[in-house]
Amino acid sequence: MDRDLMLMLYQRMFRIRNVEERIKHEYQHRNIRMAVHLSIGQEAVAVGVLAPTRTTDCCLSTHRCHAHYLGKQGDLQRMIDELYSLDTGCSHGYGGSMHLFDKQAGMWGSGAIVGGSVPMAVGMGLALKQAQTDNVCISFVGDGGVDEGAFFESLNLAALLNVPVLFIVENNGYSTITSQRLRQAAVDVVAKARSFGVDSVSVDGNNVLEVYETCQRVLESIRRDQRPRLIEAVTFRLCAHVGPGSDFGGGRRPEEELERWTPRDPLRLLAQRIEHEVSEGVQHLHEIQEQVLAEIDRVFETAKRHFNEINEREKLEAPRPPDPSRV
Repeated sequence: MDRDLMLMLYQRMFRIRNVEERIKHEYQHRNIRMAVHLSIGQEAVAVGVLAPTRTTDCCLSTHRCHAHYLGKQGDLQRMIDELYSLDTGCSHGYGGSMHLFDKQAGMWGSGAIVGGSVPMAVGMGLALKQAQTDNVCISFVGDGGVDEGAFFESLNLAALLNVPVLFIVENNGYSTITSQRLRQAAVDVVAKARSFGVDSVSVDGNNVLEVYETCQRVLESIRRDQRPRLIEAVTFRLCAHVGPGSDFGGGRRPEEELERWTPRDPLRLLAQRIEHEVSEGVQHLHEIQEQVLAEIDRVFETAKRHFNEINEREKLEAPRPPDPSRV
């Protein structure tokens, strides 16, 4: 495996992981005041899928969209500004954590409606085809979105129209805290997609190299024949469904699952491989970590300074209550 590729994939995963860890910290201190859905543990899917894409490829995401935005090389400062509801945010402060948009990066939106962006991807794929480009629309959806009728209707229409859409199912086994097997009589996502004539494959979503190589190959096929494909990436969410807490134990997700999946943390797996296969791998990892953490500090401090300046200005401009002694 190419040394530079492995280091690039690690840098992007480490960046996403630590941005979201910082979001957790700021949220707990009430600096970010909106619902946040984190993808800690699922970074290999976003990075592996989006690293081989072009800027001109389109991406539509879900409520769990931070990793996809950064994987598509969206601007980190604009994303964090958006979480602070600043007008310098990528959605000008109106979208918040679940509605990230950046046309320059090819990030065409995300939303809180489960499965809601999948039909939009079919329309975008049709537009790309009619424009006679070889660009592809990448549509992310969770296994919870597979429960929705819109998902199946979209697969059917994409196959009928032969549009260049790559459906990515991030299968972490849960819709909030309800397991896939309690929601779906048949859990084989690949078989469901193939029933509509959509070529599909399942990959280890915690192995970023497998995700990258598979996605690179599938994207080349879509560009060549303009037909839809689906990749199921089997992964696991190490954090809570929403917010900075935990949803393991207490009748929610079993703690035994966390113990089983933690050693398969995608960041840990790639770091171990780099340490063993790349010359001076440990030093390279430390350099990446220092650079990324310094960038994250700068970005968050800039956003917080801007946020505090606005608050102070609004306090000064707010009308003062009447002086009781003069009433």
